[in-house]
Amino acid sequence: MRSPVKSVARFLLLSKFWAEIIRSRHFITSFQVRSSLQPRLLVVFIDLNKQWNCEDWYFFSLSSSTTSSLSRVTCPFPDYVHYSHYVNGLISLGSGLEKVITNPSTGKSTVLGRVQTNSKVAKCFLGYDPVNDEYKLLVLCMKEKMQRYDGRTRILQLSSQHQVFPLGVKKKPWRMIDYTTPHGPVLNSVCIDGVLYYVAFTGEDLSQLSLMRFDLGSEKLDLFTSLPADFPAAFLHGFTLMRYKGKVALATKTLFIGIEVWVLDQQAEIHGCLKKSFSIKGGKWLFCDLFITGTTHTSEFILAPRFYSNRFYVIYYNPDTESLRKTKVEVHGGYDFKHRETKAMVFPDYVETVRLL
Repeated sequence: MRSPVKSVARFLLLSKFWAEIIRSRHFITSFQVRSSLQPRLLVVFIDLNKQWNCEDWYFFSLSSSTTSSLSRVTCPFPDYVHYSHYVNGLISLGSGLEKVITNPSTGKSTVLGRVQTNSKVAKCFLGYDPVNDEYKLLVLCMKEKMQRYDGRTRILQLSSQHQVFPLGVKKKPWRMIDYTTPHGPVLNSVCIDGVLYYVAFTGEDLSQLSLMRFDLGSEKLDLFTSLPADFPAAFLHGFTLMRYKGKVALATKTLFIGIEVWVLDQQAEIHGCLKKSFSIKGGKWLFCDLFITGTTHTSEFILAPRFYSNRFYVIYYNPDTESLRKTKVEVHGGYDFKHRETKAMVFPDYVETVRLL
């Protein structure tokens, strides 16, 4: 069945009149509002093609009852571990100094201009500003630093230069950000109400974990708040940065069949951190291969595997009612990735968009 966004794409070829309507801000916004009324997840399977030194990204949407194939995108093989960010219909792919933004609904992509830097590694975070209806890519140009931490030697990637790329600007799009304090970004990012948040090591000895903040409207980058001393930094990579009931939160599974959430209220005058713990009754079977990937619009926690299998289930846990439900991702067809160890990612709040058609 043809998806609504692909049907709209056909009208772009009819006339200039239709193209102007479809690319208008009013039409784009109305289309996404309509799509958001049908809660879905974006499911991604990433197949490594070592022969051609590239990755094939397969996009699917998942509702409570249906799995729909969306598109396939090929991008260069990454030269370091990177996080992809899905925001308001678009997703960032790729690594190195060339960045790719893709519309999973159609598979259409745009390759951004090469980052102007002497660094070999550039980490990026994609955000959306709803006030100005604008997507921006925050890019951190990295350098390596050796450091002793908890009795071990680690290699940190430190930001040495900060740039921003507003999508849709063709002339000299890369702009420098006035922020000179080096910090070591870790984990993913989350965008809430036009503000990007990400976790980083800060301080003179880079031992303090902090939450960084980038306002997409003002293009101001700063340290939002430090994480409390009792935050389990040693297990940081088991956490997911996400939205929880409109607030910034870090969530992880616990060894005692539960979920632990550290909630930060970005609107409060004093930026504190509230720890919440939820015990999942009868959920021992959850904790083999599932990881928290976010929350639904009704604040259910989403748990999913990190690799494809023919029994790929997404689990939803509602802490208010202490209830569990699950949905199977049905992948029909002879995809090669079904026979390999294929990485999987699940993003909440999937919406179709007519951008990048």
